[in-house]
Amino acid sequence: MDEITLLVVQRAVAGERAAMEQVMRALERPFFNLALRMLLLPAEAEDATQECLLRVATRLAQFEGGSRFSTWAWKVAVNRILELKRKPFLTLEQFSADLADGLELEARERTEDLVSLGELKMGCGRALLQCLEVDDRIAFIVGEIMELEGPEAAEILGIPPATFRKRLSRARERLREALSANCGVVNAAAPCRCHRRLARATVLGRVAPGVASTDAPLDVVALRQKLSRIGEAVRVAAYYRADPTSKPRRDLVLAALQPFTSTRSN
Repeated sequence: MDEITLLVVQRAVAGERAAMEQVMRALERPFFNLALRMLLLPAEAEDATQECLLRVATRLAQFEGGSRFSTWAWKVAVNRILELKRKPFLTLEQFSADLADGLELEARERTEDLVSLGELKMGCGRALLQCLEVDDRIAFIVGEIMELEGPEAAEILGIPPATFRKRLSRARERLREALSANCGVVNAAAPCRCHRRLARATVLGRVAPGVASTDAPLDVVALRQKLSRIGEAVRVAAYYRADPTSKPRRDLVLAALQPFTSTRSN
């Protein structure tokens, strides 16, 4: 997230639309990727992002500069998303069974499927996150994917650092076990490969052939090679951090700016 200065915040609070838009633009994609990892469905993530942006905008005067703006903004967004109370929608056992359903063992890995394979890997990883309890899921996203330091992550989540570390450790271990048992990107001995799953995922509407949700596609082959060269203890983090940031399908900032009618320029 691009850091926003106190001066820009003060200008936005004073009613300067350009400053408010600068704040919203800096937050839109980071908030959307947080929501997408927590909620899975893009439409729900977009709605949640818009609500987070509105909440930041209406509470902006409460930011006094005592901490980094990003820390304050993340806390606002996390609190709103946690209010949605999305519970696990699958057990890890059900998730594994879903992966095995329709797996085409004879399918070939084709270069023309690069975009679709990357989209499938990213969607699969986000779906796996939904198997975690909400508290563990948000701890993993904030601490491992967003790479926020323990004290800052604990502050954002409103919990003691020791509690954050416990939740993060529990999430890491559950994801490590699940990925090692199922995912060929992480473990060469695992049965599932993105290209073996692609046809079934396309039929189910989980992947739109050739349609990218990111500015640059994720190269699954390169990621698999990279993970094979690093230790097992850090593969889960590398697996998730490799994902490019996803972009919402509509402009969420324009909707969030509608209540603010000032047109003063810089």
